[in-house]
Order: sequence, then structure tokens, then C-alpha cells
Amino acid sequence: MPRFALLIVLALGALVLAACADRGSAADAIEAYLKAKIEADADRLVALSCPAWEAQALADAASFKSVRAELEDMACRAGGEDGEYTLVTCSGELIIHYGGEEPRRQPLGETTYRALNDGGEWKMCGEVE
Repeated sequence: MPRFALLIVLALGALVLAACADRGSAADAIEAYLKAKIEADADRLVALSCPAWEAQALADAASFKSVRAELEDMACRAGGEDGEYTLVTCSGELIIHYGGEEPRRQPLGETTYRALNDGGEWKMCGEVE
């Protein structure tokens, strides 16, 4: 019986630790945000944003609603801090197709993003200007 009790205690401990662990990373949050942005998914963008960025998330969704866009070779990584924010940079390109025009290619490395750990969940919280 003591061995069984020990197994239960260990299993419960593992569950508690898993529940307290951060979900994903700052880089994962920015990647998810950029993917939702090109899909013009307003609800997902707001869910992935800190409260101060929600209005911009809605604007991002609206701006991608009438275009087709894709992310090519995107990879994001955390690389520093700015106060309470973790700074994230990405490599790859955002390719935007406007009607019959040549696609516009925007290097993702031109923008540094701010991510914020909000209650154990990473959120998009702006861009460094």
C-alpha cells in the first residue's frame, strides 16, 4: 500500500507542475499571432493579444481580410527583454497577394515584437518602434 500511495503522490505532483507551467513560449505566441493575422482571424488575434494590443489585433484582422497572404520559412525566437516584455524576432517572409499584382514580399526580420507572459500564457503585446 505505501508504494501505491507514493505513486499517487508523484502523479498528483506531476499534474500540479504541469498546470503551473507556462503554456508555450514567447516565440510560439508571436508565430501563432502572425499565422492568425494572415488568416484574418479576429477572434484568434484578440485571444492571442494582451489587453493593450486588442484594438490593433482587430485592425490587423481587418487589413488582411481582402488579401491572400502566406508566411514563408517563418521562425521566431526570443532574444532579450524590454521591461516586462520579452522581445521576439522572426526570420522568413510575409508574402501578400493583392488581386492581380505581383506579390509583395515583406521580410519578417524588420520587426521586433513584444510578448508578455499573462497569467502563464504568452501574448502578443506590440511591436518595438
